Amino acid sequence: MDPSDAEKSIVDIVKESTDAVGGDWTLYRGPDAEVCEQSNGEEGARFVYILERAGADGSAPETDIATIEALWKSKGITTERFASGGADPLTGIRGVGGPVTSVGFNAYPQRYSVTGVSKCSSGNVKDLRQPE
Repeated sequence: MDPSDAEKSIVDIVKESTDAVGGDWTLYRGPDAEVCEQSNGEEGARFVYILERAGADGSAPETDIATIEALWKSKGITTERFASGGADPLTGIRGVGGPVTSVGFNAYPQRYSVTGVSKCSSGNVKDLRQPE
């Protein structure tokens, strides 16, 4: 996989996810190149991209998780919902496969975030890192 394709794939799925939920999302990180191991054992590059926004109250997190789950499943991503313990659990959904290595949606009352990690591509991370 070409690095530009890997970067585009993760940006696209994170943006589609945030668009599906709606609201004003801001950049938390990325897309940043990180070192990974390709299937042939050689070093390659993957991209991490994170957007966040203020959370929601009431039943919105459950509805938003269902929206994200349907979107990701339509992309061939295998999903798993999660919830922390306690009376007021933190909820979300994780996904693997399809166009991503991993993707996650944290639907916490205080803050929502969507984190994506692309598949490993060819390329040198030093050459791909964006200037700070």
